[in-house]
Amino acid sequence: MAAKSRRKNDASSSTSKTPSSDMNIGAYDVDDNDNMDQKYNHGRFPSTLHRSIDIIQSFLRIFTSMKVSITAIVFIIAANVSDLSEATQSKLIKIGTGYLFIAKPLLSTLAICLSNKATTAWHERIIATGFLMSIICNQFPKWLSSFVAASAVFAFGLASRQFVPMQQLDSDNNTSSTNSGVTQSKSPSKRNATTSSDDNTNPFLKFWSRLNIKERAAIGTLAVVVSLLTENFLIWVVSATYKPGIVGSPTPLQDNGRIVLEALAKKLWNVEQSWMAKRPLQKIRDTLNVQYALVSALGASFVCLELQLGGKKTSHRSLTGVALHALITLASARLIRYISFVLTVLPSQVPNCYRHHFPPPPDNWKDWILVGMLPSSRGGCNDLILSGHATVTSTIACAATSVSSNTSFSIAVWTLIALDYSIEAYQGLHYSVDMFLGGIVTCLLWHLTAPLEIEGELEQLQKEKQRKEGGGGNAARAPPLDATVVAMYAAPAILAFLILAVFPEAYVNYFAIGYSLVAGVMFKKHGFSNLLQHELLCMLMFTIGVYL
Repeated sequence: MAAKSRRKNDASSSTSKTPSSDMNIGAYDVDDNDNMDQKYNHGRFPSTLHRSIDIIQSFLRIFTSMKVSITAIVFIIAANVSDLSEATQSKLIKIGTGYLFIAKPLLSTLAICLSNKATTAWHERIIATGFLMSIICNQFPKWLSSFVAASAVFAFGLASRQFVPMQQLDSDNNTSSTNSGVTQSKSPSKRNATTSSDDNTNPFLKFWSRLNIKERAAIGTLAVVVSLLTENFLIWVVSATYKPGIVGSPTPLQDNGRIVLEALAKKLWNVEQSWMAKRPLQKIRDTLNVQYALVSALGASFVCLELQLGGKKTSHRSLTGVALHALITLASARLIRYISFVLTVLPSQVPNCYRHHFPPPPDNWKDWILVGMLPSSRGGCNDLILSGHATVTSTIACAATSVSSNTSFSIAVWTLIALDYSIEAYQGLHYSVDMFLGGIVTCLLWHLTAPLEIEGELEQLQKEKQRKEGGGGNAARAPPLDATVVAMYAAPAILAFLILAVFPEAYVNYFAIGYSLVAGVMFKKHGFSNLLQHELLCMLMFTIGVYL
């Protein structure tokens, strides 16, 4: 019986296989091995990519470790205390300083970009990627970088477009609640807030308390523009009224920081005179172009805040709040700067500086004003303390690193900034104290103005009221994307690109005034809208692009 059942099973299995074999006659014979090969081929590229990233991360962990940093420090110390040849000492110092101030910051930033750790949030990777990609793009022509920046601002404006201002939303909510027959009395806290703002005898504080945070940011943008234009005119005034600088080259003050940097440069490049190292150091500075990398990181921070990519880490912050914080910090730093260099005039370290920067002082006041309106984008002669370059870069660095909240990225950014400041002090464009105070004062102002990011009491109460009333139907909706909308957002971005890449720098200040007037008219007629925000971002883009 067992044999019969076995033969019966064999027969049934053979007959069951026959139709399938007949159906595959003349066709490709698929088996389990082919299925496995197909699955392997389908997942080959992702798995290879993951393996490559893992290998790169392993190398980055090794080359950014504390052991390598200590080794670099040992190289620098050995080069200064040993009896090696000057060429060997130069190589050791180059290896040590190059790693500590260039290689390690860049590699640490790359490690954040490629990190797959759960503790590294997406916004940290995006900001670090924006910073690193800007350094790579710096190797391309200036017009291409300007085009990429203008395109990014244009795309960001379209992606977050919003035409209905907050005042209109508030009035719509109040109208809808009245029409629905719901009458709500003022809460005690709102009544107290309104009373306090109404009872305030200071007209500025009364006006400021009635503004929401977006409207305050618009005023902050105008404050920066006014501050830069005022400073630009005072740079001309203080240089044209310093007679020793007009007729010759006054003896500069002793700068101990520069003396140390010049001695280090001579050893670093193994040259007899310190000025022989200027060209390679300037090449390093141009290659890194830290200021534009910071602007890219700030732009990435704005995108992350607007799209809430930081999750709980950045949920308490907003694009407008950080922008207001940075704008007031920068405006305050520039105010301190031009008051400082007007009160006490320091002689320039650059020989015949006035002759290379300015015309002879005119005899009538009209020519004085016209010369003062020319942008001093390449710096003046006696506008030294505090450094304007340091105030801008420190403000942007504070904003970007605070949003990123990644310790490794913060260390990398400030290390590259310290290198940039050191090269500028070595070149004699500023005294070392100018760079030091510019960074320190700006950082202190950043922490001092931190409460500006907090929304006003009235604004918080209005948002709470909207949440309670469920005013989702009253939320502003973006209009359909048509040719008119695209043209409205493209016009200020295209003009900003042309200002950076085509128009002479002599007209930049006039464009800044024109953008400010247009922004003021838009703000008065429609309040703060996304189109106004886009216009202000375009103005900041070309203003910072020129003055950096």
